[in-house]
Amino acid sequence: MVRARASAKKRSEAVPIPDRNANKYFSYSEAWVRIKKARGAGFYLEAVTLQESIITDRLVSFLVCVGEIHVESRIEKCSFGQLIQLWTKRVRQPIPVPHFSDLRSAVDEWRKHRNRVVHGMVKSMPGAHHGDVLDFLKEAEFVAFQGEALAHAVSDWVKQAKKQFIKSKRLASAVSA
Repeated sequence: MVRARASAKKRSEAVPIPDRNANKYFSYSEAWVRIKKARGAGFYLEAVTLQESIITDRLVSFLVCVGEIHVESRIEKCSFGQLIQLWTKRVRQPIPVPHFSDLRSAVDEWRKHRNRVVHGMVKSMPGAHHGDVLDFLKEAEFVAFQGEALAHAVSDWVKQAKKQFIKSKRLASAVSA
């Protein structure tokens, strides 16, 4: 294992990093630090944006692993909603995890709330009643709180699901050999 400086929290302390993709490791480390700082400072939209980035990255990783998306694909063209649809196509049954009876449904519901808070602070139809900004900030805070839990849950689930998929693929190839 390679040792490097932690870029996010304690710069002087060496931390072990994975041998495979150090840049990804440091990006995630920085994202989690920023999520915590953003939530603590009331910058909920930054937290929500980073949480979506983590969730979509993990979904792309899973979908590439299982062959639903090809590595050469332009993933930036795939919306959050489209990634969830591909996930649903690949894993049809509910995904119960701690704190969520169905992870996929929880992520899709969170996506809708995320859209409301990311686009809703000032956006409204001309002449329509516009909600109170304090109510908006309360919702944004809740979405950031829930997004953090979902980002952790999706990351954990993807890690486990990829291991299971790779293991079953190895078993299938051993049986056919």
